[in-house]
Amino acid sequence: MLLMLLLVPSLCAAESTLGSTSASSHLSFRVVIPPVFRVLQVTPMKESYHYRVWTNMPSILLNGVEYRFKRVGENHLTIPAPPAGVFVVHGL
Repeated sequence: MLLMLLLVPSLCAAESTLGSTSASSHLSFRVVIPPVFRVLQVTPMKESYHYRVWTNMPSILLNGVEYRFKRVGENHLTIPAPPAGVFVVHGL
């Protein structure tokens, strides 16, 4: 039994090997952020609508017209009013 106890630590001991003395690896991440366009406030004005919006994109395309922003985040946007008889639904 005593001999068995003396052998146990040597079996579990870590041993160093000759050869490679360094290791290297490569890890990469890919983050996909979906586009977000959120209408925060709508103010009707004479012949147009003034929107306060939040977006994470530098530009958006609405009805074939591109609107560019100075920065990503909260922005202001003015869009001409639709013709009479057309309904505009906000916040969808």
